[in-house]
Amino acid sequence: MGKSTTPPDVTHVDLAGHGESARAYSSPLPRLTKRVFSDLAIWMTGLGLIMGLAFPLFVVALGVPGRYVLTPKFFVATIGAGLIVGAANHFLSRVVVRSRLQFMRSKMATVEETLRESAFSDMSDRCTPQKCSIPVDSEDELGAVVASFNRLVEAQAASHRATVVASQFASVLSSHIELTPLIEASLRSLQSAGNFSASGLCLVRDGELTTVGTNGITDIDGLATSDLVSRAYRTLDMIELDLPEELRLDGGVVGFRPRSVVAYPLHIRLVPIGVIVLASTEPAVPEELQLIRQLLPNLAVALNNALSHERLQRVAAIDPLTGLYNRRFGLERLSQDFGRSVRSKEPLGAVLFDIDRFKAVNDTYGHEAGDQVLKAVADAVKEVLREGDTLMRYGGEEFLAILPGAGDADIGQLGERIRRVVESTTVMVGQQSISVTTSLGAVSFPSVNVTDMDDLIRQADTAMYEAKSAGRNRLIFAAA
Repeated sequence: MGKSTTPPDVTHVDLAGHGESARAYSSPLPRLTKRVFSDLAIWMTGLGLIMGLAFPLFVVALGVPGRYVLTPKFFVATIGAGLIVGAANHFLSRVVVRSRLQFMRSKMATVEETLRESAFSDMSDRCTPQKCSIPVDSEDELGAVVASFNRLVEAQAASHRATVVASQFASVLSSHIELTPLIEASLRSLQSAGNFSASGLCLVRDGELTTVGTNGITDIDGLATSDLVSRAYRTLDMIELDLPEELRLDGGVVGFRPRSVVAYPLHIRLVPIGVIVLASTEPAVPEELQLIRQLLPNLAVALNNALSHERLQRVAAIDPLTGLYNRRFGLERLSQDFGRSVRSKEPLGAVLFDIDRFKAVNDTYGHEAGDQVLKAVADAVKEVLREGDTLMRYGGEEFLAILPGAGDADIGQLGERIRRVVESTTVMVGQQSISVTTSLGAVSFPSVNVTDMDDLIRQADTAMYEAKSAGRNRLIFAAA
């Protein structure tokens, strides 16, 4: 076996996640310091010897008789004096310079350990610019070396911070698939990463650029139509505004006087999907702007995935004919509202209704006409319900209205509105005018004793069939 050629002061480590060995950094400063002082000793000794030999000749040149100076004893004396001066200079240089180099060596050792361990644990607090920088106390080459070392420490700290911010931001993006939580968490993370005071996000939804999330933005409606956002969206270029302190903006989008406003376009393969706006009370720092810019491609992908997920959820929840919630999603909403009503003791109303003699409409005018009637009834009923009420297509021609907070009187009024609006709805099929009526069964919890959500629906269904038996086109309440 041949001898290893690996230097004894170089350590091999296996970098986590890379599966290969790599040489860890080993500081050359101890060997460099030893060599410098060894060479310095040689030079100082040689210089002292030369001065000792040259001094008698210099004295003769000044006019001193040679018989007094060109003697072995005088040469020995001058050479000895030169060597003493050289040794003194060497000693002083070791005392003055070596202490500074040793201090730098200790700092470099800390940086070395930080770089080596940072791949496996967070060592950022051990070597910050405040802790590892060395005071620059001279303007010579040694001072320049110290200044260069300080810049290295600052660059290392900035690089480590960028890595940490990118890792944290990736964690935020991977933690959310729903659009709203993703937007809120992303805006908070971006503000923190760049020390911004306000943020806003505009996304393309239904073909229109719309403000979907803000933090510290006052003019929410005007943000998406502002010239700043429009230019960034149109050009796909970052738009940065640095505003002088004496400049006051009228009609601004933030509630403070900004010094810097930046608009970043978001796109997927150069197809724009939105614009993010960040504002600060201080001038923008180029390094922070660059860091934000590096985070945005991943944000664009995450937002695009969330939008796709939202569209899929919407498709899964909506009845394609009427545009109402389908039965599965509607019952999930009813379950949530019923549980909330049980906990809060707030009333909950439900009105189940269907179109009277709907089979006759299909038989007489055809199923396409029947579909038009269903769509017309759904559209008409949606117009008379309150904000917060839920209307679902419960069955073929059956509909269920969920009315949170509605007591007996409210349900009676809403039920009558539904009955009247359906009765007054007319559908034209060719030259034929089709009008229909509806029978409604209503139930109010907790006025009516029900055991669970299914019991609530059963009682509304029973009341609806009582309305049909009583002659149709009427509202009947479930018995208390």
